[in-house]
Amino acid sequence: MDSELIYASVGLTIFLGVAYIIFRSDLTPTVSDEDITKKRIIDDYKKELYEALQPLKDDKDKRVSEKTRLLKKFSEELHRNIFFDAIEIKEYLIEIAESS
Repeated sequence: MDSELIYASVGLTIFLGVAYIIFRSDLTPTVSDEDITKKRIIDDYKKELYEALQPLKDDKDKRVSEKTRLLKKFSEELHRNIFFDAIEIKEYLIEIAESS
């Protein structure tokens, strides 16, 4: 009887110690939220479009052709991305196009 009580108390103490360490740890999850990931991707596309069009601000024809080329590229990439569906892609492409 005494040995069972000792084993149970030692086991419980070890379990509580491990549980305490796990719950008190300051580890943050490394998996990012889907909405945050979407926003980061769209912001990167907006930045890339802005940087590509900035040197062409005086030449309207080159600016339009470059913007069209980049929007097609973004569309293809978004269609391959698992986070986006077809309706969202259209909305985000409009948002990206209007941002520049």
